[in-house]
Amino acid sequence: MRYQLSVATPLSERAVAAFPELHRVPAPSGGTRLVGEVRDPAQLAEIVARFGALGLDLVDIHRLPG
Repeated sequence: MRYQLSVATPLSERAVAAFPELHRVPAPSGGTRLVGEVRDPAQLAEIVARFGALGLDLVDIHRLPG
């Protein structure tokens, strides 16, 4: 399953590096979107927890088609 996770602010290279399973895509709002394959709900929960541990506020999570 592919997911897109969004934060309202730009992320540094260091913050993006904390999510090696995701890659950054352009976000017209000035925020950051990270997209990637997530194998199961447990992995998604672990990724979301990592955002929280880094003090990053997720504003959106979408499951993408295909």
